Amino acid sequence: MAGVTIRQVSKHFGPVRVLDGLDLAIEDGEFVVLVGPSGCGKTTLLRMIAGLESVSGGEIRIGERDVTWVAPKDRDIAMVFQSYALYPHMTAAENMSFGLKLNKTPKAEIEARVAEAARMLKIEHLLARKPRELSGGQRQRVAMGRAIVRRPALYLFDEPLSNLDAQLRTSMRTEIKRMHLAEKKTVVYVTHDQIEALTLADRIVAMNKGDIQQIGTPDDLYRRPASVFVASFIGSPAMSFLRGTLTAPGAVALEGVDTPLLLPPSWAGIAAAPGTPVLLGLRPEAFVYAPGSAGRYGLDVQVNVVEPCGAEVYVVGEVAGQEVTLRCAPGNVPPLGTTTRVAIDLDGIHLFDAASERSLRP
Repeated sequence: MAGVTIRQVSKHFGPVRVLDGLDLAIEDGEFVVLVGPSGCGKTTLLRMIAGLESVSGGEIRIGERDVTWVAPKDRDIAMVFQSYALYPHMTAAENMSFGLKLNKTPKAEIEARVAEAARMLKIEHLLARKPRELSGGQRQRVAMGRAIVRRPALYLFDEPLSNLDAQLRTSMRTEIKRMHLAEKKTVVYVTHDQIEALTLADRIVAMNKGDIQQIGTPDDLYRRPASVFVASFIGSPAMSFLRGTLTAPGAVALEGVDTPLLLPPSWAGIAAAPGTPVLLGLRPEAFVYAPGSAGRYGLDVQVNVVEPCGAEVYVVGEVAGQEVTLRCAPGNVPPLGTTTRVAIDLDGIHLFDAASERSLRP
């Protein structure tokens, strides 16, 4: 069993508080992604789990063991870094087997483990090559193979795809997911890329400024974000926000918009008093520019930019001077430079308290 329990963990560098009293429980076999902008503390937390960074306070457990002060080599972990960290004078097979040789693993077992990992990662034909003879994606596969052959209780990934181009990142995401499905081991994965978080995670831990903003499934964070930060960080393009005020029960007066927005029944019992400044959040798909949308609540959108993206088109515009992004189908796009009426899918709206930036969802 290799779940991870983090209890009141903090990290200070002198007077600077990087992490302060974090609690997190990761289940055995779970794939958890720590996501957030640069400087949010996600890599520091990962390094503390690995034992590469000491804690200033709190406790870290792997399985039933308290490993807070245990050396990295004794934690039964394997780590894959952003830099591949391969020995340039060794072949791929030698890089993968080096740790096992240091542990005096029998030669036959080493060969079997390397062959098994190579098959899993589809690099059997690369085992005799040295790192300089490999592409970036191939080097990252070798680095993953080096971790797999150790058969650890816990895998730690520190932004492993950051140095790869877009096409390689997509294929490597698939390889990592395939590895997790095959191994069924616990994975803690750090990234600033929300697409990686959404596609890989069983659960996402969204972090900002050393705090955990929300923990949940990818669907939870996308459809029920707990804060403006989570709503804007998760999802691409980002959620649009319009300023407004909560008025009579069940209505929002939007800044610069004549017609009040009437909240759907799902927002009954909202925990905010009339007069509360709010932010209305709208994902690109919440805007409906299509025939048959007449009679629905709509907004006048000034169309400033049209961005074709193959199967969909994104339109960047303004509502009362506030920027919004719409998703449209190819061939059904509002004309550039016009002001066009666009309907709103009320089931897709989000409301946040403008002061605290926390969700007001009942």
